[in-house]
Amino acid sequence: MTKKFLVAIALMLCPWSAFSKGIHWIGEWGIGRSVSSIIPIIGNVEETTKELTLEFAEDLGDVVVTVTDASGKIVYQETVSTGNTPTWTVFLDESVQNGTVSITDGINLVYGEISF
Repeated sequence: MTKKFLVAIALMLCPWSAFSKGIHWIGEWGIGRSVSSIIPIIGNVEETTKELTLEFAEDLGDVVVTVTDASGKIVYQETVSTGNTPTWTVFLDESVQNGTVSITDGINLVYGEISF
């Protein structure tokens, strides 16, 4: 009974299902006066629902999230206030398969490939 309880707790605490793919970020994000190799954004795409979720580990201010399809056409763009919205989600369609998600605050820029 204890093992089942622990497994149930672990599954509830797991932020993504087994059917999601993490986004590998390219770029750097400077915080204050330093540039860190650790990017304070976690991105995942849920393969079954095609849901893109971004988790901002800290308040990065206002950022622009842009999703493009494989040809580079912008299919979604929104300004997100990361202090008020630590987790941001959008549902994608098939057109963004092999597309890109990018995040910028006007100074810093990170991007990663979308695949599901």
